[in-house]
Amino acid sequence: MPDKKSKSNKSSKRAEELRQEIGITEHLWDIDKLCKHFNVDLNKGLSSNQVIQQRQQFGRNALTPPPQKPWWLKFLEQFTNFFALLLIFGGLLCFIGYGIDQSDQTNLYLGVVLWAVVLVTATFSYLQESKSEKIMEGFKNMVPKKCKVLRDGAHAILDSSELVPGDVVDVADGDQVPADIRLVQATEVKVDNSSLTGESEPQDRIVDCVKTSKDDQGNERPTPAIEATNLAFFSTIVVCGSARAVVVGTGDRTVMGQIAGLATETSAESTPINKEIKKFIFLISCVAIFLGVSFFIIGFVLGTDIISNVVFTIGIIVANVPEGLLATVTVSLALTAKRMHSKNVLVKNLEAVETLGSTSVIASDKTGTLTQNRMTVQHAWYDGKIWRVPAARNKPQLDAAMNTTGGSEAVIKTSDVTWKHLHMVGATCNNSKFVTAGDSDSKAVNLAEDVLRTDFNLLGLQCTSDASEAGIIKALQLHRDVEEHRAANPKLFEIKFNSQNKWALTINKSEFTGMPMIALKGAPERVLRMCTKIMVQGEEVALTPEWEQRYTEAYESLGGLGERVLGFAFKNLTEYPLDFEFKSKPEVNFKMDDLTFVGLLSLIDPPREGVPEAVAKCKRARIKVFMVTGDHPITAQAIAKQVGIIDQEHWDAGRATVVKGDDIRGWMEISDSEERQAKWDAALSHEQIVWARVSPAHKLLIVENAQRRGDVVAVTGDGVNDAPALKKGDIGVAMGIAGKDVSKEAADMILMDDNFASIVNGVEEGRLIFDNLKKSIAYTLTSNIPEIAPFLCFITINIPLPLSTVLILCVDLGTDMVPAISLAYEVKEADIMDRPPRNAATDRLVNSRLISFAYLQIGVMQALGGFFTYMVVLNDYGYVPRILMGCGLSWEEDSVLCDLNQHHRPEQCGYGCGEPKGELYDRDDLKYCEKGCPVPFDGTHDPFSEMTSQGFRGFGAGKEAVCGRTCAWFNRINGTDDGQAYRDARGDESNALRFILTEEDEALFDLYCSGDNADLYGFPGRGEAYENRENKARPGSFYWWNGEQQLWANVKYQKNALQHAQTSYFVSIVVVQWADLLIAKTRKLSIFTQGLANKFMNFGICFETVLAMILCYVPPLNLVFGTRPIHVLHWFPGVPWSILIFVYDEIRKSIMRANPGGWIDRYTYW
Repeated sequence: MPDKKSKSNKSSKRAEELRQEIGITEHLWDIDKLCKHFNVDLNKGLSSNQVIQQRQQFGRNALTPPPQKPWWLKFLEQFTNFFALLLIFGGLLCFIGYGIDQSDQTNLYLGVVLWAVVLVTATFSYLQESKSEKIMEGFKNMVPKKCKVLRDGAHAILDSSELVPGDVVDVADGDQVPADIRLVQATEVKVDNSSLTGESEPQDRIVDCVKTSKDDQGNERPTPAIEATNLAFFSTIVVCGSARAVVVGTGDRTVMGQIAGLATETSAESTPINKEIKKFIFLISCVAIFLGVSFFIIGFVLGTDIISNVVFTIGIIVANVPEGLLATVTVSLALTAKRMHSKNVLVKNLEAVETLGSTSVIASDKTGTLTQNRMTVQHAWYDGKIWRVPAARNKPQLDAAMNTTGGSEAVIKTSDVTWKHLHMVGATCNNSKFVTAGDSDSKAVNLAEDVLRTDFNLLGLQCTSDASEAGIIKALQLHRDVEEHRAANPKLFEIKFNSQNKWALTINKSEFTGMPMIALKGAPERVLRMCTKIMVQGEEVALTPEWEQRYTEAYESLGGLGERVLGFAFKNLTEYPLDFEFKSKPEVNFKMDDLTFVGLLSLIDPPREGVPEAVAKCKRARIKVFMVTGDHPITAQAIAKQVGIIDQEHWDAGRATVVKGDDIRGWMEISDSEERQAKWDAALSHEQIVWARVSPAHKLLIVENAQRRGDVVAVTGDGVNDAPALKKGDIGVAMGIAGKDVSKEAADMILMDDNFASIVNGVEEGRLIFDNLKKSIAYTLTSNIPEIAPFLCFITINIPLPLSTVLILCVDLGTDMVPAISLAYEVKEADIMDRPPRNAATDRLVNSRLISFAYLQIGVMQALGGFFTYMVVLNDYGYVPRILMGCGLSWEEDSVLCDLNQHHRPEQCGYGCGEPKGELYDRDDLKYCEKGCPVPFDGTHDPFSEMTSQGFRGFGAGKEAVCGRTCAWFNRINGTDDGQAYRDARGDESNALRFILTEEDEALFDLYCSGDNADLYGFPGRGEAYENRENKARPGSFYWWNGEQQLWANVKYQKNALQHAQTSYFVSIVVVQWADLLIAKTRKLSIFTQGLANKFMNFGICFETVLAMILCYVPPLNLVFGTRPIHVLHWFPGVPWSILIFVYDEIRKSIMRANPGGWIDRYTYW
């Protein structure tokens, strides 16, 4: 036990450490200190001995997989939940009962079915819970395979797992970074950090050490490692440039290692539906055990034998536990998942379907989910005015956008000369190209023709180069073909963008002058610094302070929208001939001043279509939408406003906020947990929240704190950094297109189109399935009462058992299954997206009102209908209701004996000496019971059977009965010489042997004892008689139900009569469940409003009816299930009760609708 506790504390401590900031400080050191720390020469690398020492200390450069349980142990654990244990125990009791009495195979069948239910449920649960290994596999797939390392003064290509801290590595364009590295030499390096930080743009990487930076409040602080420009992180991609670097972190001590650790250490939350079902099953199971044990004890007190007690306990458990519930829920969720797949949502974990409907917070990634994950030109500034640049898919769409009037922003005018120059510079100072070549999945693109088609999407076309340059040519292409522009202005020379200059330059042959021309693009302030003129209305004018002020206002305005702003300028180099050899090294050999500023283009990763509407839908449904991103706060806030996550009204009222990563870092440094929680609570209490510049650990903390406050959190993400939060959230939603394998494995569902709007569709489906599951469970539970009540009456008032355990399973796993599942197809009653998310603490799947409705209202009516049917059938076959009490325990073993009144009607019935108080049946002081005679018999007793397992009962022997005679005994004496002595004695009335049998009795005895004729005494139907009159009662024997001569009734007759009654009781449950299914369609609306459009439900009613008929009328199934081919009239006693249930519920719903909030509404609306 101490070891286990120590292990738990260790795990908890590790999880807490992983939530802290990344423990890298090497980015704050200068290169000399870095080399000294690792004792490495940048020109030689580590020595072989150093590598060995480092590997002994730090291990291999590989992620440590979490400890895994063997698959068989995980599988066995599925059999340890409460529901499984209860059914296993019930099945065990069945097998014990069968072992004690093998003459009845019912217990054997029942035990097999119960254990089969456990096996199927356990197998499904096991398959659902095997995610953690796959998550780790996803991380392994991201590990770079090879890298270029400098060791012992020589370069080598090694497996990246061989790296150790201090190794010197070289990386270049296209390489995957093999570990966390600190750059010591760099040439125009950019890395793609999108999978770690969510930043859309490639990030510059330099050698310089930036020890401090300012936080969002302007305070100096050590630069966080995740923001360091001299670090590149394990598994990110070098998109351009080359660098030499020193390895500072390997394996688990990398940023990726921390994320992998978070993903594997983070415990997945149980889904709300899982919690609800567990609570309900625990409650039902406790009731089942309590009733089973209680009545088992009562049975002993009443003197019931052990076999009957075991059978009864099994019946109580089986009747209480809805064996088909888990299967119904699973299939219903699967059907909804299938429906969601048609809406671009792939469900991995079925329970997540309902969880999405319970969601109160959606923590959404920005890039690719709320936005299109492609930079798009939004605005242009030229001629002193901000213009809107339409983002069109094709030429017809552009023409429509250009002709649109109205709106707060003017659309660019392609006839403007300044716009034409801006277009020229943007197209020529740009290396991006459209990828038009076809492949195995797509055909080649002919831009000139395809852009004219209305179904063509230029914006979705892949481009080379970085996202900004690609966004620019997509905005310009439809106005004039970019390649046509480039052909008209061929490139002569180029200086590529670098982080020092922050601009890019090309020299082209101008189509206007035929001479060289500079085209410049870059950071607006850098470009403007090189200009002395500005183009206005196609004319070059002096760049005056007034124009600089107008430029500044436009720049700040566009920047405030969260857009990335680029400046453009040009200059005609008329003094240089076309064949001049332009150079940039060692110095530029041409003039780069006196340029003409043309204007600005601003880009942003724009919102996806349908996202603003989806966010608005969430607001109506009272679901908070958090934007969680690693992007800049201004950009994040701008997008949040565009999609409606933040609106001006809430912002002005202080009910909206932008929380930065620096804020969270400050909170985590607070030692007082209550004060730290107060900071989180203050932030999370806002109605609209944007989280910007957050790390993976921050995202996890956001989810955990929202859950702590009682929110059900859906988390979206596509990057590796999202995996821990995806796993921790109540539901994780990964992106199908942009998502990494790790995020997809950690998620519960995948958006196939990466569209936030699809999540909202999922929320609506989730809310609908919760409503429909409620209806399905209400329908399923209702039949529990008519299943339980027979056993309670059997043990308390000792009537013959009205319903067998096998027929209970026929209801739970047979007739009820399809109708219950059909409710998953029911359409919504009202606009479910206009109500708040359900409160898990109060709005339960199974609440007290539903229990009251299913058990105390509809269930009681169904049970009464069942008992009514049962009594009608037994009465039809001669057993009137008043004789049933007290006759239950031995009904299938002994003949019922009744005292008759003067009208030959039974007054009191029992089993003679077989009764616990058999002395009550003594007559005339003969003390039959004391003398061992099993059956007292005289003219006032009417046996329903002449033959029992205890002996032959004689027919015309008068008061004295034949005692202790069995078929085996009689056959034995008839087969010996002594048998003749008995036959000779019949004529002597004084001979005691006279009372054994008469000749008539012997004939009947032979008939009953004959194996060939054993099946003749199955139930023939009331009033019917065999044609062979020898099978009829002797003249003078009257049966009380109609005073006419009838067939001799025996134990088989008695047993068959009960099986007819049990089958009819089962049929009555099906009949009343017709009405139950109809009333379960709606929780408040009338069925006449909702209609019968659910064709699956209509099929369900037909299915359960046909299945009941098959169980009744197919002879082989009669033997297996103990059913009988009941008379058609015995289908109808349940019909009035079915009508009563339907009318009652329609009246109840009518009152609720007329008096919302009234007593009926408060206490019966489930």
